[in-house]
Amino acid sequence: MLHTLANGVRLLAVPVPHVQSASVGVFLRVGSRDESLSCNGISHVLEHMAFKGTATRSVQAINLDAERLGADVNAFTSKDTTGYFMSGLARHVPQFLEMIADIVLNSTFPEVELRRELDVIRQEAIEYAEDPQETSSELLDRAIWGSHPMGMPVIGTVENIERFTRDDLVQHVQSHYHAGNTVVAAAGNFELDAFFALAERLFAGMPRTGEASAPAAVVAPKYVGSAVGQRFSRVSQVFLNVAYPVAPPAGEAMAQQRWRVAASLATILFGGGMSAPLTDTVRERMGLAYTAHSTSESGDAWFNFIVHAITTPDKLQQLMAATGELLRGHAGAIDPVHLERAKNQLAVSRVRSSERTYAAMERAVEDLFVRGAIGTPEETIALIEDVTQDEVRAVFERMLRHAPAVAITGKGATAKSARELAGVLTGATS
Repeated sequence: MLHTLANGVRLLAVPVPHVQSASVGVFLRVGSRDESLSCNGISHVLEHMAFKGTATRSVQAINLDAERLGADVNAFTSKDTTGYFMSGLARHVPQFLEMIADIVLNSTFPEVELRRELDVIRQEAIEYAEDPQETSSELLDRAIWGSHPMGMPVIGTVENIERFTRDDLVQHVQSHYHAGNTVVAAAGNFELDAFFALAERLFAGMPRTGEASAPAAVVAPKYVGSAVGQRFSRVSQVFLNVAYPVAPPAGEAMAQQRWRVAASLATILFGGGMSAPLTDTVRERMGLAYTAHSTSESGDAWFNFIVHAITTPDKLQQLMAATGELLRGHAGAIDPVHLERAKNQLAVSRVRSSERTYAAMERAVEDLFVRGAIGTPEETIALIEDVTQDEVRAVFERMLRHAPAVAITGKGATAKSARELAGVLTGATS
């Protein structure tokens, strides 16, 4: 159930009647893609600082109030979304909603807490930078999007983190924490009318988006498709990430939703499980890697097909050649048995998420941000079952028209070796 307030805040309720729990969240359509180079990381810092005190609660009170209810309270920042949420007993939904609203709307960002938390986040950023697997994922963003904000790390740079001020946080809130960007959501077994009434009381005064209450249209970032690498001298393996863009065809929302389902099926079919062609070939038959799988990363205006593997330098070229051959083979034909497997795996995943309150809430918010509408689990499963072999094959065919984005880290990894591997993957070199 979806209701839009006069100022543009959208209220979303997802009934899950067979459970005794509930999740409540506030999701804002803002993330690292909305940052400049000089303020990269501010969204993530703000997400941390929102819990460090409000006009009526100290950081200790926030933690204690949640834990007295036995609730989990957390938040996240991504490329295009910032979310704050609580999960616990369904009867505590009003308290959850009031606490999350207080955190989002009334945080004061105390200076003493900011100095302490910036040092914590700085340590987090250094930890990521010293991890070859994390670095490979960050480098992949740069390989996909180049200098666009989407190519910058969500956590930001150490240099930025060290110099952020309270004024920077306040300015970010004023620029992005407004009604048109906001969805207030809940999923579980709770009283719907009471939720809507309380949410309206709490969020009706949130500033609207200028003159319009509707969120601004999002333009998909331009795909770059470069190859990057970074050496880590103290590891013996190579961490590999490869991505292709999966751009939906132009058309109305349902056509794009169908394409996204076909793209999801393509990633599961190719490398989603031990019997999948990628894993079976490079691990079981050829012994080239212990870890090899494909997955997807997506948002409201983007969808990427990603292959991830960890191997040793002597097996890397053979792994890339085998992966490229498999990708091209799937652009030519789709095995119906593997398509059946992928459909059932995706259907099971969607059914299970619909039975867990936080997952059901998050999925509904994603649907709202992506296509402006909410689908039922039954509609989603019907769409999964209806997608054809040719539609999945077309995903491979269209994405292989682009140069791959390649990111490698670890022993011997360099930008030059990454470019050479991109050539091996496409069959341009051997």
